[in-house]
Amino acid sequence: MPQRATKRGQERTPLDRDCDVLICGASFGGLAVARELASAGAEVLVVDRYEIGERQTSACGIPTDWLYALDLQDSLQQTFAQLVIHTPHATARFDLPWTFSTFDYRALCGLLADQGSFEFETATVNGRTGHTVHTDRGDIRSQLIVDALGWRRVLGSGEPIQPPDAFLSRGLEVHPLGSGQELEVWIDRSYVPAGYAWSFPAENEVRVGVGSFEPRFHVKEPTVRLASDLDRDAIRYQGNWIPHRIRRAAEDGVFFVGDSAGHCLPLTAEGIRTAFYFGLAAGRELKNVISERLTAQHAEGDAAQAVCGLGVRPLSGDRPPAVRRRGVAIARSRRGSGLARSRTPASPGPVEESAVWLGKFRQPSGPIR
Repeated sequence: MPQRATKRGQERTPLDRDCDVLICGASFGGLAVARELASAGAEVLVVDRYEIGERQTSACGIPTDWLYALDLQDSLQQTFAQLVIHTPHATARFDLPWTFSTFDYRALCGLLADQGSFEFETATVNGRTGHTVHTDRGDIRSQLIVDALGWRRVLGSGEPIQPPDAFLSRGLEVHPLGSGQELEVWIDRSYVPAGYAWSFPAENEVRVGVGSFEPRFHVKEPTVRLASDLDRDAIRYQGNWIPHRIRRAAEDGVFFVGDSAGHCLPLTAEGIRTAFYFGLAAGRELKNVISERLTAQHAEGDAAQAVCGLGVRPLSGDRPPAVRRRGVAIARSRRGSGLARSRTPASPGPVEESAVWLGKFRQPSGPIR
């Protein structure tokens, strides 16, 4: 289990302040937003219940190009060019269209945080009243608020939907010490009726787990059994709920990024590159607000459509993210540094269209600036 590094008891001093931008959540999405605001000249505050990089809740695998595009390659642990898929009937080996890498969570978060310019405080976010966010250490006031706290959507309006009734998958994995050379997936109902199991080597450990698309199916027993079948120790557990339905990326004056907005590929349960992609997009929208090129109301509308994908067609280009300004979608041209423009529909389309858009990511072709 991760060791808690955050302050407790009398060391937790009161926190009562204002800031230009408040980012709640210091993992992939929140830190990506902060990265984009580094040169905005704004007073940015990031808060999280844990220290940056303290609590891993992911198998930490991503297409390798993303690590290099964001200058996070020093966190890379192991790279794979093939995916091995096991079924009860056969085993198949597929060449991947791009390499996939595991990475060290603490190292990646530290590298990403170093690219930002912000203050950081450990505090548990409990809720919000208007532009005031309530924490266990006091209230923080900001006109620009980002919820990157995960699937609970703590700062959303209305009562949060709790599992197993929410649109969530569940996953659990163990981290036995050891090594391996294969990136492996099991599509096998003996482990999970609706879902898949995995084994991701990461240098000196192997991340073995089971994910279920049905939240009522408990995954501890099959996770332990899979580890046993692989002759691995079932130690160092970690698990989390995984959203599999898109939600609005802006509502009631708050921006949502990552799992809080359902930014997750539902079939594979990948949420890291989506959190990066839409975190960068949200950060650029907020940067436009700070520079007075865009009003907060325009940015919120843009986030609700562009970041969430409502009614927006896939944009040309392979450099994320797309940034929309006042109804004009702007993306890097695939042929160079020129800007490709495409008009968005007058009214949002169905939510389901966003799933198609999410599925059409291209890998970054170079550093993301």
